Amino acid sequence: MSCLKRMSVTAVSALMLVGFLGGFVRAQESGQRFTIYMAAWRGCEEACQGFVDYIKESGMPADVVIRDAKTDKAALPTFVEEIKQMRPDLVITWGTNVTAELVGTYDAPDPSKYIGDIPSVFMVVADPVAAKIAKSYESSGRPYVSGTRNRVPEITQLKAMLEYRPFKRFGIIYNENELNSKLNADVVKRAADELGLELVMLPMPLTNGEPDPKDIPQLIQEAADRGVEFLYIGSSSFITVNADVYTEAAIEAGIPVASSYETSVTESSALLAVASKYAMIGRLAGYQAKRILVDKVKPIDLPIAALDRHSYIVNMKTAAALKLYPPMTLLSYAEIVNPPEGQ
Repeated sequence: MSCLKRMSVTAVSALMLVGFLGGFVRAQESGQRFTIYMAAWRGCEEACQGFVDYIKESGMPADVVIRDAKTDKAALPTFVEEIKQMRPDLVITWGTNVTAELVGTYDAPDPSKYIGDIPSVFMVVADPVAAKIAKSYESSGRPYVSGTRNRVPEITQLKAMLEYRPFKRFGIIYNENELNSKLNADVVKRAADELGLELVMLPMPLTNGEPDPKDIPQLIQEAADRGVEFLYIGSSSFITVNADVYTEAAIEAGIPVASSYETSVTESSALLAVASKYAMIGRLAGYQAKRILVDKVKPIDLPIAALDRHSYIVNMKTAAALKLYPPMTLLSYAEIVNPPEGQ
């Protein structure tokens, strides 16, 4: 589990800044100032803010224009039109939905529908290869597209859950209205099969094509009725936004929740998470932006960047509520948050 040790934010930031000053001086000397267009999905959260912080702290001569879709896909075509009119130096896309709608897939890159020849960097895309946004992690295979990857492999997630508490049957609630959520559910199923675990897959009901958070407690109760011993939050902006509804219903049903999202533990009531910190993902995307804008590296020549360390985070308040305290072996490297009052 050495890969789950907490990474040093200072060390990673320092690594991403190596070589920056030379390129920065060149940009200053030329008097060039860049415009970066950020297409966000649910506000300027931790990854967005991490990106903005990196740009500011690095001294890159750039202005960041942020547009928020507010989880509404209907807003994304207007972003495309604005980008085409503005012609920014770089576009940052947040999440699978936004990225797919702005740059399209590599097998159907229609320039009339997407942003075309404007360089872009994606972040918080669960599986860019499966979503056909990138051809491989070595290179997107696309002249104007690069990005970052933040997902901890699902097999690693399940092994971490097993280390906390042995189980045979677990469940995942996913949103079929999100491409990343559908793809991730399939990945979780393959990982479960590899480990000999039984997975109960529970899709969110859709009303007029949209999920309703009011249905989450009912699905969790169904999971409990079917003998689910653990719930796993995979890739889903919908579930993340409604994490309180999800995790509180799970505690009431007596089921621990593991998540791929740090905030499900730190800001809600999931029991544990194995995650890349979103602030660092944003900073990594900032480093990719610097490579393209300042160092003049073509997006196709950049690998899809990834953090090499992840955090194992345990919510002790939830552990106390469920009477499921972490094994002593985990305490040597786990990050403990939300201790019960009086402790």
